[in-house]
Amino acid sequence: MAKHSIYFVFTLPPVSGGHFVALEHIAALNKMGFDAKVYYVGAPEGFSKFTVPAVRAGAPLAADDIIVVGEDHKALLKELKNLACIKVLHHQAFFYTFAGFDSIADLTAYPFTRIIVASDFSAARLKALGVSQPISRVRPAVPDFFAPGAKRLQIAYAPHKRPIEANFLRGYFGARFPEHAHVPWAPLINLSRADCARVLSESALYAGLPLLESLGLMNLEAMASGCHVVGYTGHGGSEYASPANGDWIAEGDHDAFVEKLKDACRLYESQQPNPKIEAGRATAAGFSRAGFESELRDAWLAVIGDRANLYRN
Repeated sequence: MAKHSIYFVFTLPPVSGGHFVALEHIAALNKMGFDAKVYYVGAPEGFSKFTVPAVRAGAPLAADDIIVVGEDHKALLKELKNLACIKVLHHQAFFYTFAGFDSIADLTAYPFTRIIVASDFSAARLKALGVSQPISRVRPAVPDFFAPGAKRLQIAYAPHKRPIEANFLRGYFGARFPEHAHVPWAPLINLSRADCARVLSESALYAGLPLLESLGLMNLEAMASGCHVVGYTGHGGSEYASPANGDWIAEGDHDAFVEKLKDACRLYESQQPNPKIEAGRATAAGFSRAGFESELRDAWLAVIGDRANLYRN
C-alpha cells in the first residue's frame, strides 16, 4: 500500500474535455502502479460520477502527498499555496492562465515542483512569458474508438464554444451554396465521448470550431475518425495543422470557411480519393496511447525522482 498519494483536484464531476484528460492521467498513473485519485471539492451529488479512485475534500494531506491543480482555480490555488504538500500545476489551457493567477509574477512565485502542459505551444508560450518552473509536455491520447465508419455526407461540429458563430456558419453555408443546403449538420452537444465518436465515424466532414485552445483535441478526434476537417486551429492546433491534413481557416474568414466546406462536399460526392483523410489519420495516430503513457511516466518520474516507491500501490 502506498504511503502517499497523488491527488488531482476536481471542483465538478467530469463534464469537459479537460476533465476527461485529467481522468486519463489518473487512470494511467494507477495502471503504472501509482496511487493517484480525484480530490473532489464539489457538490456531494457529483461524487458518484467518477470512474477512477476518488476521495472527498477534507482528506488530510501530508507533506509528501502531491496535489495536482488546474490553472483556472484561483480560490483553490490561494488556499493550497501555503500547505506543506507537493504541488504540481496541470496547465491544460494556456489562455486561461490569468483566470488563476493575477500575473506571471504570481505564477512564477508559486511553489510548483513542476508544470505539466498538453502541447509544445503551451510550453513555449509560458517560457516566453518568463515562467521559470520546470515544464513537462504530456500530449493527450486520441482514444482508439475514434475510427472511421460507414460515411455519409454530413457535417459534424461542436458549437459549444462558438454558438453564435456556429449558427451563422450553418446558415451562411446554405445561403451561399443552396445546392448543398440539404447537407445535414450533426451537433456534438451533451454527448458522451463514445457517442461523439459514433457521430464522427459516420460524418464525411467536420467543421472545426475550437476557441483559444492549447492543443485542440476534437480536431484530432475528427481526423482519427476519417473526417475531412475544415475549420480553425484554435491557435494551439497550429502544432499539428498543415495544408496536407485539413483545410485550416484564418480566424473570422467565414467566406473561406464555407467555400472550403463546399469544396469538401463536392469532393466527397465525386467519390475521388481524398489525401487529406489519410494524412489526418496519420497526424492523429501521432497522439497514441503509448506516447501519452511514456510522456506521463517521464513527467512524474521528474516530479518524484528517487521517491517513487512512496507513491506505489
